[in-house]
Amino acid sequence: MRQSLQKHIRAGVLLCVIAPLMAACTAAPQDQYYLLSSTQAPASSATGQGMVVGIGPVSIPSHLDRSMIVTRSSSNRLNVLSGHRWAEPLDENINRILVENFDHTGKASRLETYPWTSRAGVDVQVIVDIDRFERQPDGNVLLSARWKLVAFESGVVKASNSYEKTRAPNGSDVESTVSAMSDLLADLSGEIANYVP
Repeated sequence: MRQSLQKHIRAGVLLCVIAPLMAACTAAPQDQYYLLSSTQAPASSATGQGMVVGIGPVSIPSHLDRSMIVTRSSSNRLNVLSGHRWAEPLDENINRILVENFDHTGKASRLETYPWTSRAGVDVQVIVDIDRFERQPDGNVLLSARWKLVAFESGVVKASNSYEKTRAPNGSDVESTVSAMSDLLADLSGEIANYVP
C-alpha cells in the first residue's frame, strides 16, 4: 500500500514536470506581421507647381480584404497564409504607401489622404482600383489595377489607364513577397505621377 502511494506521488510529480514541457512543444508559433513600404527614391528636387493631390480611395477585391496574406496556387485556388498577417488593413496600407511614394516624386506641393476632411484645396484626385495583388503560382508577384486622375472640383477625368506588371521576389519567403509588392506599388506611383501636370 505504501509502495503504491509512493508510485502515485512520483507519477504525479513527473507529470507536473513534463506537462509544461509538452505544452511548450505543442504551442502554436506566433503570428508574423507585415507592412508594405515605400521603395520610391525621393526626387532630387520638387517639380510640382502648387498642385495639391488627393490620394484615394483605393479599392481591393474582397478576397484580399482580410488580415492574413493571400497567395495563388493556381488561377482558381487561393492560399490564405495562416500565421502571416498584415499589420493594418491592406487597403489602408496601400493608400498610405501611395502617398509616401507620390511625395517622393516631387510632383505635388501638398498631398491629402483619402478621406480628407475638406474639399478645399485638392486639385486632382488619384483613384485606384486593384484587381489582383498577390504572389502567383510561378512565384512572381502580380499587380493588376486601374487608376484615374480626376480634376476634383469638376469631376473631369484628366487621365486613366490600366496597370499590370509582375515582379520576381528575392526569395520564396513571405517577407520577400511583401517587398516585391512594395516595389510594384512604387512603380505604379511613378507611372501615375507622370500624368500630373
